[in-house]
Amino acid sequence: MSDIFREVEEDIRSAQLKALWDRYGILVIGAAVAIVVATGIGVYWQDMQRAKREAAATEFLAGEKLLLDGKATEAVAHFAKLAQETGVEGYALLARMKEAAAKIEAKDVPGAVGAYDALAADSGLDPLLRAVASLKASMLLFDTASADELKLRLLPLAKDDGPVRYSAREMLAFLALRENTVDAARKQFQDLADALEAPQSVRARAAEILQTFPPAPPVATPASDPARK
Repeated sequence: MSDIFREVEEDIRSAQLKALWDRYGILVIGAAVAIVVATGIGVYWQDMQRAKREAAATEFLAGEKLLLDGKATEAVAHFAKLAQETGVEGYALLARMKEAAAKIEAKDVPGAVGAYDALAADSGLDPLLRAVASLKASMLLFDTASADELKLRLLPLAKDDGPVRYSAREMLAFLALRENTVDAARKQFQDLADALEAPQSVRARAAEILQTFPPAPPVATPASDPARK
């Protein structure tokens, strides 16, 4: 008798399972297929990205070789093309920076300044990279630009929260020397030499330059009043 009940229970369970499968089976299959497809797409995407990175790295090294071979003009064109065509963001940025550097090698200073200015104006870049690009442009212009233009470029970089503030302040001190404003230059170099948070190289240069200044004039003191003696 128990066997009959067990067979009935098994038939009922089978019927229930069949009903559940008829109702949800297509969903289970669909979910399984979706998992397989998603996994395949993920692997394909990773392979594609790896291939792009490898291709970008190869092209970047090819540009570096052009520079090493003294072919600066060809390197400029190569890095410009890589920056535009590569789909790898990191290498696109590196290519833009190397394009600017290659223009210096090619004696195209205005072109290099323009390239660095474009990087400095790109709000999508890290603030440090933008500040470095702006500083490099200022350095390239140091011997030819007016003091007013250089100050417009350097003063924002020299603010207390600027990531390259000490380098910018050093350039402003050299600018004061260039403009023969000795007292201002002396103070700026002294501030740099005394700045404990400044890079050691900047402090050392400032201290060394201070040694070349003529002695500062003595501070005038009020003349004594004979009538008060």
